[in-house]
Amino acid sequence: MPHVAGLLAEHRMEPAPPEKLLEAFRVLDPEEKGYVSKEAISKLMMEEGEPFTQEELDEMLATAVDQGSGNIPYEYYLNQLMVDTV
Repeated sequence: MPHVAGLLAEHRMEPAPPEKLLEAFRVLDPEEKGYVSKEAISKLMMEEGEPFTQEELDEMLATAVDQGSGNIPYEYYLNQLMVDTV
């Protein structure tokens, strides 16, 4: 979160609208479970598009992953992102 917030504050990265982020997570959740596994998102973030560094991935997962289930409840995570970047 601090890394992403810093990028946003420095205008080095423009945030995607919340609707687009939600749409992207829903593509990764075809069964509409409301979450994406930590493993699936880790693989995607390290191998696709502009890959995250391990440090960036660890920082994101520390905030995104529900400690009880080990999954990423994406609507809750997106709400946290929106609160932290305001």
